[in-house]
Amino acid sequence: MKILHLVHRSWPYHGGAERYVLEHALAGKRWGHESVICTTDAWDMSWLVSRSGLHIQRKMDIWNGIEIVRFPVLHPPVQNVFRAVLRRISKCGPDRYYYPNPFIPSLHRWLSIDRGFDFVHANAMPFMLYEGRRYSEKFGKGLVSVPHANVGEKYRRVKALHYFSGCQKRILRNSSFVAAQSQFEKGLYTEMGIPEERIHISGSGIDPSEFAGGSGERGLKRLGVKGPVILSLTAHSLDRGTAHIIEACRILLKKGRDFTLVLAGPVLQDVEDYIDSDKKLSEEFGDKLVLTGYVSREDRIDLLSAADIVLLPSRLDCFGIVVLEAWVSGKPIIGCWSGAMPDIISDGRNGFLVSWGDIATLTNRIEILLDNRALGLGMGENGRKNVLERWTWEKVTDRFYRRLSQCCPEASSP
Repeated sequence: MKILHLVHRSWPYHGGAERYVLEHALAGKRWGHESVICTTDAWDMSWLVSRSGLHIQRKMDIWNGIEIVRFPVLHPPVQNVFRAVLRRISKCGPDRYYYPNPFIPSLHRWLSIDRGFDFVHANAMPFMLYEGRRYSEKFGKGLVSVPHANVGEKYRRVKALHYFSGCQKRILRNSSFVAAQSQFEKGLYTEMGIPEERIHISGSGIDPSEFAGGSGERGLKRLGVKGPVILSLTAHSLDRGTAHIIEACRILLKKGRDFTLVLAGPVLQDVEDYIDSDKKLSEEFGDKLVLTGYVSREDRIDLLSAADIVLLPSRLDCFGIVVLEAWVSGKPIIGCWSGAMPDIISDGRNGFLVSWGDIATLTNRIEILLDNRALGLGMGENGRKNVLERWTWEKVTDRFYRRLSQCCPEASSP
């Protein structure tokens, strides 16, 4: 089979959905399939909606035998007005034109022609699910939709939710099957009328061998700090709990606790504004707060090796690959009761779970782990066992292709 994988960004950018799609494309080779990834030219998410971000100028790459084709994002004048009009007149509905869905007419034209694909694997954002559905219906091909829905906590969903306010519900209902990252996400889709038997709980994974060469000493040297290190490794935004992390660590610093807080990864505008608006913050933290910006895969491994505690109190991650990365590095994780984290984190056994915005509990859990290193090491080891049993990329992708073979008899076994 020839499989088309659609996603908003791809290699060499390293992120959760991006890695998810790349690993599924690579695994396709093991199962005897040919894979092509179609994506945008965005590096920064801001490039999807403005010229302020970075982008990749190469139109095509071949990486480990996978063809990656990039289509340029256009930035029309008076974009806000244009989007508002399209949200009202589009047959599909408004979700395709909400931020940060971009304008990529060249992809739309490219997919208007039969490119010989036998199956479509559409991921992450409404505009990509729309294009996947369109190609699938026009040429009679199978479709798996993977929305990676970020909708908050199970009993406290994100209120400003435009993600499913257009044709996406219909796309999911008409897909060969839908891949969910968690039981919570599966519940969203059953509420939309999608039969349970057509929902595949996928989850994400990691390659444990990548973390074998991690060096905590090298990571500390690169940061220019001494331990203990509290690490948050994500694209930092208010919805990902970055402000709550900072406030919890402020409380602990005032209590005389000694550590360095490392915010690794890009810092989005809302967090920049939050940091800039608080004049006392830099004075209180001094050199105890380090912002790294974008982190390469190699640096990521060393930073995790250098960390004592890893934090992801986010309501915006539908899975949270950094949870697995922390565990395979032997580190305890503090996550959130959102997305897949309640499915994979056993509170008190391999990490802690806190409610989004609960600074008091977050502070308490950090302090417990600072005081009890043996507890943290035990949590990290329990988590590592969990990863090796269920959450390697080979296990995750094999589950996907076994499900695909049920829809398409021509999808051979590896």
